[in-house]
Amino acid sequence: MVSRLVSRGLRVVLACVLVMGGAGYWARGAGAASLVIDAATGTVLSADAPNHLWYPASLTKMMTVYVALSEIDAGRLSFDDKIKVSAAAANVSPVRFGLKAGQVITVREAINAAIVASGNDAATALAEKIGGNEAAFAEKMTAMARSIGMPRTVFRNATGLPDDGQVTTARDMAVLAMALLRDYPEHYPLFNQRTVTIGKRSRGTVNSILGSYQGADGFKTGFTCGSGYNLVASVERDGHRVIGVVLGSKSRGERVAEMTKLLNKAFAGDKAAGASLAALAAQPGDEGASPTILNGGACSAAQLAGGEGEVITSAARLSGWGIVFGAYADKAKAQQVLEAAKQNLGPLAKGTRSAIVQKAYEGSAKYSAMLVGFEQGEAGKACKAMWEKNAYCLALSPQVLGNPDMVWR
Repeated sequence: MVSRLVSRGLRVVLACVLVMGGAGYWARGAGAASLVIDAATGTVLSADAPNHLWYPASLTKMMTVYVALSEIDAGRLSFDDKIKVSAAAANVSPVRFGLKAGQVITVREAINAAIVASGNDAATALAEKIGGNEAAFAEKMTAMARSIGMPRTVFRNATGLPDDGQVTTARDMAVLAMALLRDYPEHYPLFNQRTVTIGKRSRGTVNSILGSYQGADGFKTGFTCGSGYNLVASVERDGHRVIGVVLGSKSRGERVAEMTKLLNKAFAGDKAAGASLAALAAQPGDEGASPTILNGGACSAAQLAGGEGEVITSAARLSGWGIVFGAYADKAKAQQVLEAAKQNLGPLAKGTRSAIVQKAYEGSAKYSAMLVGFEQGEAGKACKAMWEKNAYCLALSPQVLGNPDMVWR
């Protein structure tokens, strides 16, 4: 029962890890960090640099939702309140749910899209509804962070998109996870939804731990090139709830594998004595130091923070319908075809994003030239226009884009 999530006798373990790659993987600020805490006693079971600064990426949306829930709890906002999506919100960088400027949605729909689909457009619209503008809302987020015991966290936006001043720590994210469970247990199921629908558009969850680990029932993923792959997960087995935080993995798969290892150890009772969670806040951190910045593999493997035409290895989190103009053995050829297609489409390509997706096909690498971010009808019109010019085009649904085994030709 959700109502029992944070009862006095409940045993909660918080596992927070900064996953390190091989030599040269981190651009700066390298240093492993881990944290395991028994919340029933406040005892730190293990810790290594838990106050190291890190970029939260879309874990930020946990605080976006926390602030929204606090407004609802105070009676200043309701789930049924209407939000008119601004042009700024609709055009925010991917990942987007696909909201349009002028579209009217509810607060509940915005929260659901921010959590389930990690929609930056939804999070921005919600922030503007509450704060008037995103900057003012971010100030509320930072103030809320201080009030619940997150001394090293600063928010500059509601999405987690790259900002050098937006930082957190493993310890602070653990505190936020605990606060959501403690303060709003009746709303915790929001974090366990597998799909979200607004109008005729539906999106599946981006949080793969929900379907891959027994008892996993909530919280959030995040990625930018600066942060790597982040994950906060909450799991309950036999009345024993574990919250895990993984920051900085090199891939989605590694993120889930590392979380699985940590959760397994927690449920197996792997322990070591230590200080209290409160005491960790008083220990020296690295204030003034730059957060670790990830470079290399993850930045070329996912196109979430911009970078038109980057080569990526998965289109699972590219928003909306896509159209593909063929798959080529040569990357330069794929780029050439993509640019020609954009010129041919003209205004039909407005608001879409370029992507070159690298996948193995018949034993060799193929580079698919794509545009993504269409509505279904718009994708059909664009492909029809390409066929009329005797050029190859195939429309791809979000479900097809999200299938890691598909190769588009």
